[in-house]
Amino acid sequence: MRGVWHRDTVSWIIVSAMLPVVVAASLDLGLATMQRFGVALAVISFWQGVFLFTRAQPLSPIALVTAFAVAVLASGTTEMWQIVLAASFGTVMGEQIFGGWGRNVVNAGAVTLAFLYFAFPEVLHTGTGPLVAVAAGFGALLLLVMGVLSWRIAVAATMGLVLATFALGQDPAAPFLEGSLVFGLVFLIGDPVASASTRMGRWAYGALAGALVAIFGWADAGIDAPQAVVFATLLASLFAPLLDAAAVAVATRKWRGGHA
Repeated sequence: MRGVWHRDTVSWIIVSAMLPVVVAASLDLGLATMQRFGVALAVISFWQGVFLFTRAQPLSPIALVTAFAVAVLASGTTEMWQIVLAASFGTVMGEQIFGGWGRNVVNAGAVTLAFLYFAFPEVLHTGTGPLVAVAAGFGALLLLVMGVLSWRIAVAATMGLVLATFALGQDPAAPFLEGSLVFGLVFLIGDPVASASTRMGRWAYGALAGALVAIFGWADAGIDAPQAVVFATLLASLFAPLLDAAAVAVATRKWRGGHA
């Protein structure tokens, strides 16, 4: 929060990290990716304008991030009017009612996609392939170097996913070939706002999120389906405040014990 480091700076870093993914997804899924992005961005920008005008705040570039997530993970036979409804719900209920990005409890992209999956279960959402996974990996490197993505969350989520996949009798390497899943691990589970913020909390949050992805993926939607990582993100983010509170309580107890 000092100098150039503020919310918009972090937003632009995330946008930059997503650019290779958007190119890879466009090659993998076709021009429909950019159509979904355009519709989602228009809807999100509209609701940002409505809320931010009343607060006398400028528009946030985080709208690009949410729109990117919808464009990549809402593939398949999704209609544009369905994206309009989902993006409206996700932006208002997942972000703006909390005061905008940086104050929200859950990731707006995850809320948008979860609404889309719940409201229109008949729509098939195809996953993306290794090309998107590699592009998301390059984005993760940028976020790690800039300190936006917590390495603790990244390591813990990977370990949780691998261990839970192994426990379910599946190939531990298979998930990392799925572009939608790797994208979700980096940009949804690794969201610096909706994830845990303490050191111990980040380890627990990452492990929980990774394990949930494996459970939802292998037991229900399929590890290549974007539903697994979206629902895992939503559930893990709801536990993030509790995990942080537990971490603070443990640290406080240790401090008091050492200074008794």
